[in-house]
Amino acid sequence: MPEYKYEGVDRAGKRVKGQLNAASEGDLRVLLRGQGVRPVRISQAQLHQRDLGSIFSGGSSNINPQEVVHFTRQLQVLIGSGVPLVQALDILADQASSANLRNLCMGVKNRVSEGSFLWEALSAFPKSFPRLYLALVRAGESSGALDQMLRRLSAYLEDNDRLKKMLKSAMMYPAIVISIGGLVIAAMLIFVIPKFEELIKQNGGELPGPTQFVINMSHFLGQYWYMIIGGMIAVYVFLKRFLATQEGRIMYDRLFFRMPLFGPLMQKGGTARFTRTLATLLSSGVSLLDAIDICKQTIDNAVLEEAVGRVRAEIEQGKGLSAVFSKLDVFPKMAVQMMAVGENTGQLDKMLEKVADFYEAEVEALVGGLTKLIEPFILVFLGGTVGGMMIAMYLPIFKMGDSIK
Repeated sequence: MPEYKYEGVDRAGKRVKGQLNAASEGDLRVLLRGQGVRPVRISQAQLHQRDLGSIFSGGSSNINPQEVVHFTRQLQVLIGSGVPLVQALDILADQASSANLRNLCMGVKNRVSEGSFLWEALSAFPKSFPRLYLALVRAGESSGALDQMLRRLSAYLEDNDRLKKMLKSAMMYPAIVISIGGLVIAAMLIFVIPKFEELIKQNGGELPGPTQFVINMSHFLGQYWYMIIGGMIAVYVFLKRFLATQEGRIMYDRLFFRMPLFGPLMQKGGTARFTRTLATLLSSGVSLLDAIDICKQTIDNAVLEEAVGRVRAEIEQGKGLSAVFSKLDVFPKMAVQMMAVGENTGQLDKMLEKVADFYEAEVEALVGGLTKLIEPFILVFLGGTVGGMMIAMYLPIFKMGDSIK
């Protein structure tokens, strides 16, 4: 996002100025009016007028999620200990583990020093601090409990990161094992089978059907390996670009959502992530409609995003959260029933936390069970394929032995 310099007058009639990032000049005017500032002059900042964070990261940052968690937790400890915000950011910049994190801390510190709120300064780095993060920091600053909000936010980020890793491990393990097995089979077809073929041809005789099939596969792979690799690369690039589009992501998520083993895993993982996010936002004072909008951006599942989008329109009409979710098939019935209990008791945020804890435990159990369930099938498939190839190549040898007898 471009960076703008502004001058204006606040509610007390005092002239103020500073620098902020916004998608356009109109968005900046709306943002300033929300802060009680009437803009008088706005101009886009030149390169030499930007702070280190903007220069080195272009208004964004490439720090990884783990660094965001460390940044949040360390900032919470410093602020909770009574260290002023600008000084805390300066300390974090000095002890940053990477240049990107150091530039980010300096960029945030410079903006805060110029009079921006912390959430405004963080909004200049949207790749590192999503809307959820900004909403919670803004709620903490508004309520005067920034250290408590940062503590809650760091706990949320850690739980969310742990859930992502569990889901990723469930998807990656079968893919890695099958890929390694495919490479082993290809190596056998290219290097091992031709040796057997030479031995068989020296003794003559008619080849059995399975042996001829394996030899033909070996010849095809040996002659057209470059075309096969090129085709695989082309398919990979096409799928990567297609899945980067909204249509591709929707198709991919819907496909996995209906699969026997991975469907329940994605459903429970998405439910845990949605309820954890919603509980964190509601307990932080964010309104239900705003919380649902933010949750929709953080679910990272097209099927659940579509369902949550339909939910918002009905809640605006005065319907209860559980009543709306009960009409959808994408969330487990138990989660909907627990939401209804939370609404009836006036403790929706606490009940959502329990729902998130329950389904995170379910995901952990499913990941462990899925790994144990898939592993025998993969071993049987790979072992059967390799063993079948070896038996096919030994068939002519067995036949020659019978003819000698």
